[in-house]
Amino acid sequence: MNTQEIKNLIEKAKDKDSQAFGELFDFYYPKILNYTLRSTTNLDNAKDITSNTFLKALQGLEKFEWQTDSSFNAWIYKIATNEINQFFRKNKKYQSIIKIEEKDLDLSDNNLHSKTIQAAIENDEYLKVINRSLIKMNRTYQDIIRLRYIEDLSYEEVSRIIGKNESTTRVYCMRAKDKLKELIEKDNKKFLEN
Repeated sequence: MNTQEIKNLIEKAKDKDSQAFGELFDFYYPKILNYTLRSTTNLDNAKDITSNTFLKALQGLEKFEWQTDSSFNAWIYKIATNEINQFFRKNKKYQSIIKIEEKDLDLSDNNLHSKTIQAAIENDEYLKVINRSLIKMNRTYQDIIRLRYIEDLSYEEVSRIIGKNESTTRVYCMRAKDKLKELIEKDNKKFLEN
């Protein structure tokens, strides 16, 4: 779906066209579910967070203002990021991102199998190393790693989501990446010593 089609659907959805919002939902649902799944590593939690994200998007759509081609994408990811952060604040149980290759999993709701996901998580040592390192980082850096390097959002989109200007976001991205690299190297060194 191109940006003009998304813009048109948003305008229709603002005029209470439920079919238009349904098309936006169908387009963004797999992306947001994937994002929340990587963040929580739990399918049920990811589905709940994704549902809350779209509910809040529907409720707040009238206030949304199109600014750039990436503004809606950043807006929906910001809602999802806020929902993820709220989930972790409520649950105090902190799990970090899991990179699950999209080619290995069909993330449409009908074909998503928790056993497959759980097996991917449990059998990937690299993911465990990343997770152990990520949970030691502050929340902003974790969001940046997920949004910029896992979800592959632009610096502009990430800056909108975290509420910083683009040049500051670039600096934060570099620092987050360096910090993650440092923690992974430190964790691997400890792992190899044991």
